[in-house]
Amino acid sequence: MSTDLSILVIGDDSHFCYLMRRYVLKSNHQIVFSYLGEDALAIAEREKPIAIIMEVNPSGTVSWRLLQSLKSNLLTCKTPLILCSWQDQEKQSLEQGADAFLRMPILYDDFQAALTTIGVLPC
Repeated sequence: MSTDLSILVIGDDSHFCYLMRRYVLKSNHQIVFSYLGEDALAIAEREKPIAIIMEVNPSGTVSWRLLQSLKSNLLTCKTPLILCSWQDQEKQSLEQGADAFLRMPILYDDFQAALTTIGVLPC
């Protein structure tokens, strides 16, 4: 079931997924989950979220490939995407096509600021 108010969260770490679930629901959006190993691209195509929040996995390989797939797909390329990582990868994230970057641990105020930056929340 697609909705205009859903945010797709893609991640592997249970703590990240739990925190994003709380933050997304607190921001009054519906949440859709995908694990990095699943077909997140197909889920994004089907659900048509207003934003995607993706964890960069430790090796990064799967995450970077998925980012490129999402940004090169005609159905998902305009969906704003926030990358989240424990490492300082902001420059690389933005160069690779992410619309915003959050360094973990993520505070709710930073989460809201990122949603505002990508146009999901009003200023």
